[in-house]
Amino acid sequence: MPSSFSFPQSVRLKTAEDFSTVFKQAKKLNFSEFSVYIRSNNMDCPRLGLAISKKSAKKAVTRNLIKRIIRENFRVNQNKLVGWDIIFVAKFAAGQSSRQQLHAVVQSICKRLEN
Repeated sequence: MPSSFSFPQSVRLKTAEDFSTVFKQAKKLNFSEFSVYIRSNNMDCPRLGLAISKKSAKKAVTRNLIKRIIRENFRVNQNKLVGWDIIFVAKFAAGQSSRQQLHAVVQSICKRLEN
């Protein structure tokens, strides 16, 4: 089990095969800023994948901010999300949202996934 304040390679979805498996077998949750795909992974740790395209956020600075916010919330809440593969796919509204709005949305998504 990873410590609660780390984000090691083992909790990341990295390969195209990992992503395609989750996309094919996942439950999809839609929010105004994100589509979230979740799938049980039968592991003792959650795994996170991010898909933030140029269509959702034109500038690299904005895309990186979105990624940092999602990773930070995941890192803090990963002990409550054990056993899930989670992919966040950003929508256009994510690129238009403020930092505070993104924090609030990602926190609410993580709370919803805890249940």
